[in-house]
Amino acid sequence: MVALTLEKSYVQFPNYFKGIYETEKQLDPVNIKILTAMWKHGPRNLLEIARRTGIPFTSVYHRVARLEEKTGRVAYLMPEASRLGLIRLVVLVAATPGCEEKVTFALQLPNVWRFINRCEGPYSTISAHTVPPKYVKRFNRYLHMLLEKDMITKFKVIYTGDSMPNFPNFRYYNPKSKRWFFDWTTWLNALKKTKPERGIKDPESYQILNDKKDLLIIKELEKNARKPLAGLAPMLKMSVAAVKYRYDKLANSGALQHYAFDVHAYPVEIATYHENMFEFANGKKMDRFYSLLRELPFVLSVAKVLHQNALLVRTYIPETQLMNMFTFFSELTNTGFLTSYSSLRLNFAGRRTQTISYELYDEKSGWMMDLEKCVDFIKRSKPPVVMARDKRASLS
Repeated sequence: MVALTLEKSYVQFPNYFKGIYETEKQLDPVNIKILTAMWKHGPRNLLEIARRTGIPFTSVYHRVARLEEKTGRVAYLMPEASRLGLIRLVVLVAATPGCEEKVTFALQLPNVWRFINRCEGPYSTISAHTVPPKYVKRFNRYLHMLLEKDMITKFKVIYTGDSMPNFPNFRYYNPKSKRWFFDWTTWLNALKKTKPERGIKDPESYQILNDKKDLLIIKELEKNARKPLAGLAPMLKMSVAAVKYRYDKLANSGALQHYAFDVHAYPVEIATYHENMFEFANGKKMDRFYSLLRELPFVLSVAKVLHQNALLVRTYIPETQLMNMFTFFSELTNTGFLTSYSSLRLNFAGRRTQTISYELYDEKSGWMMDLEKCVDFIKRSKPPVVMARDKRASLS
């Protein structure tokens, strides 16, 4: 573990305003039309997007290429963990002061983490992990060991279904005035009256339906959902036709259902992220909220808490609307729609992410984890010298 040092840093305010300008420039009417169609019909087939939107293919192609040139990608896969034989766990920990970076390292060590975020509130870090069912108890014991080693003062594990992305509803955005409209009263009334059009359920099983080559395809699509299959062929040592066969099989199995987009509805510089726990009065009210997600431009993603009428909801909203958002949550509780809610503010600038750890999969034995080795390493290691509270990493 590498000791941190506090380094000199600079803030340049013109760059701050440049980021706001770039976000607004990206959201012109044509880009919005293209990106919305890619969300609805998939990000890979631009010919189909051109047909659906009526925009010439060359315009679609060049606009998507320009967006990818700026960000490195437009869309990325969020795979169905349950279909890969994995249970998703969200872990909240309160690090002992001075041990924040060592705790981050310890959460990464078993190599089943998906994201790690510093946060504000009763916990200092939130992370998500996809763990093989047979290792869940041992993973919990590993977290208890961090408590026994005085690296953390408390922790909480939340078992969830897959995290499902949401896409901004641009009906509430005027590209000419560059202004968003937050219709809190209409949304509140819709939640009270609307019949649920779709439901959210726990995964039915955790049976793995794929092999290691399938997992490698998934890993690469997590990096960039539009990566050409021809680029995967050399990695898999297969023909392009064979890769396409595997890709089609994965798509038909449901493992490639959810794609998230690197589209910032609002400039990062003026927005805030929260992870919210919503506990609903009953399953019908939970499904009502889930059915209305497409209307709510401030919701990034949602995951169902297993065996409960509860959702983890990630929100992303301009600071100027933050009080209105919490008033909205409070009103849902006052009217009996929610029984309770709680929130953690996320530090997205220091967010760390990784793709599926396909290297832990063995064709004969399935998913393998050496948690005993991780425990031994933590027990033998000395705390690092921690002088900086937060190690910055690029946004994913």
